[in-house]
Amino acid sequence: MTRSQSDLLLSLRQLQQERRTLLGRLTRPGGLAIGSVSQVRRKCGNPACHCAREGGHFQTLFVFTDRKQGRRRCKLVRRADESRMRKAGERYRAFRKGLQRLRAIDSEEKRILMAIAEERAVHYK
Repeated sequence: MTRSQSDLLLSLRQLQQERRTLLGRLTRPGGLAIGSVSQVRRKCGNPACHCAREGGHFQTLFVFTDRKQGRRRCKLVRRADESRMRKAGERYRAFRKGLQRLRAIDSEEKRILMAIAEERAVHYK
């Protein structure tokens, strides 16, 4: 086994360890708010208030989701559920980042495996 092949195998093992850790995080229990949880500015209606000039107060929390036919839907979040939905939105963002990293690990593993195959290849002349 050449030195470069042992380096490739070590890299592969490290990626596999990272994959196990990542899968553990991705499969943790906890609700996910599929979509984006955003606070929207609203004007209070008082003409003397700063919101009349500066675009509004942060008042209302919405969950925005993409549904079929590319239409964006939004749902108003009740005040009592705001904290829970914010946390669920954060978990969903972390989940998406984890999936993105998982795709990168897949790609890197394939690259390493192809390099190992190339080193082991027997060429017939």
